[in-house]
Amino acid sequence: MAINGDSAIWRDNVSETYATDKLEFNEGVINTDGNIMNSSFVITNGIARNERPGAIDKLQDTGVNGVTLTLTGTISDPEGDDSTPHTLKTWMLEPKTVDGTFPKGRFGLRLNDFRAFNMSPSTTKGYMIESVDFRRDGETKGKLSFVLVLRFNGEIGAKSGGEYNW
Repeated sequence: MAINGDSAIWRDNVSETYATDKLEFNEGVINTDGNIMNSSFVITNGIARNERPGAIDKLQDTGVNGVTLTLTGTISDPEGDDSTPHTLKTWMLEPKTVDGTFPKGRFGLRLNDFRAFNMSPSTTKGYMIESVDFRRDGETKGKLSFVLVLRFNGEIGAKSGGEYNW
């Protein structure tokens, strides 16, 4: 499948180019799959707290605790054939990993305007969908808003060329 949209999420393929289970999004132009209007990325660190009576507790850096991505957008034709809501519902109801092939997560992500979190799934890393929230916008017909939350799972890898490229 050709790469058409500005952003995409897919599952069960190490290469987006060959993914057949994929949703593509255009920012600025609403297409069949939808439009991503907002993206949020949170990296949390694990901080261990060692209590010290009568003094300030000693804190210890225990490394990255999690990476959460939140994508907010709209779907222009939520009732169309092969609809995006149906695909997301299917992805939520089916396993988020595949033993042997994608044990850490079976989803990949591409965001052309913010590539720091782009990743294809592999045996050592992947995204899992944590939640999807669908919202109907009042009386507007033929439009559905969504909030999709992805979680990174696996090895963050080594720094290369000054960056961590997943």
